[in-house]
Amino acid sequence: MEKTETKDSNIDDISFLEGVGIETNGKASAYLVTFTPYFRNVARREITDFDSSIKFERPISDSIALVTSAKPNEEFIEEMKKESPIFIKHIMPIMGAGEIEGILDKDKVSLLEAVDQIANIKTGSKFAVQCRVISGGLPYSAKDIEVYVGEAYYNKGNIPSFSDRDIINEDIDIISILVHGKTYYVGFSKSSDNLNFHSDEHRIRARAGKREISRAESKLIEALSTFKVELDGHGTALDLGAAPGGWSKVLADYGYKVLAVDPAALHPDLEQDSRIIHMKSKAQDIQLDEPLDLIVNDMNMDPQETGKIMNDIAHLLKDGGLAIVTLKLPDHAQRSIEEAVAILEKEYEVVKIRSLFHNRQEVTALLQRKTK
Repeated sequence: MEKTETKDSNIDDISFLEGVGIETNGKASAYLVTFTPYFRNVARREITDFDSSIKFERPISDSIALVTSAKPNEEFIEEMKKESPIFIKHIMPIMGAGEIEGILDKDKVSLLEAVDQIANIKTGSKFAVQCRVISGGLPYSAKDIEVYVGEAYYNKGNIPSFSDRDIINEDIDIISILVHGKTYYVGFSKSSDNLNFHSDEHRIRARAGKREISRAESKLIEALSTFKVELDGHGTALDLGAAPGGWSKVLADYGYKVLAVDPAALHPDLEQDSRIIHMKSKAQDIQLDEPLDLIVNDMNMDPQETGKIMNDIAHLLKDGGLAIVTLKLPDHAQRSIEEAVAILEKEYEVVKIRSLFHNRQEVTALLQRKTK
């Protein structure tokens, strides 16, 4: 494997990228940014509006691009987190790069050496390795690299993490590796600096477990992790647009009594679940004796209508209660979000909106009921 110089003490020197064909004059930091292909253009506008020095240097795939910035890494990341972008799903800082040979036994050793030059993990710390292999027809998978690098750091006395709950409660160390054809990029960061703990949908699905009622189940799990919402499982949750029941299952597994609202049938396994009550009435017709502790809504309708329905049932949610809602965005994404937010803000604080790995032509919002 031909290697280029990797970053060590000078975190804002990215001249090593010139060894893989990227000019770095006037640039201080570099990143791999991930977005939904459908939102590619609005994601580009979002990041360049935030940082006018951003330059899109190289497409990695239809959902990943290599960008450079004149801002130092620490400044860029802190400002990005404060800005809280909607359409940028994940950011990986690039701190080393080079070429691979395409032979597992050689590449895994060289990639570990590249990681060792940038990773500053204190003994006993929790960490995760995230590797992505993009094209190239390599005779090995991302998992092969993750296991090898992970075992090396485990043997140094560190603690590998596979739990979303760890990420909700702690800011752990992330070792990032991306292989694109015969080129590799490596990075090291805290999980909060990547905007999303996960780097791709495949790994989120694997973490969710093998038996799922629907793909939407993984979407809610990702939302909880991304928004750092730790559910206590106490009380009652309302699931709007519940069928076939993926979100209801997740909430029931947390311990909630779930009111699953949908005229369509739930999965047969859930129809017999005593924790889940299937209601075929309209959301606006629901009457309850006690306030709800949580509302989730994955109904397929335009975002303005979703906002109106959420406002209609806001009185059912306890003051300060949370709601997780998807906003479907077939066209004019930014304008549709702004219109939906204007409606929702009558009853809720819009805490955060993000395009998740499990969102296609939609985004997911975290809301909090205003205290009356």
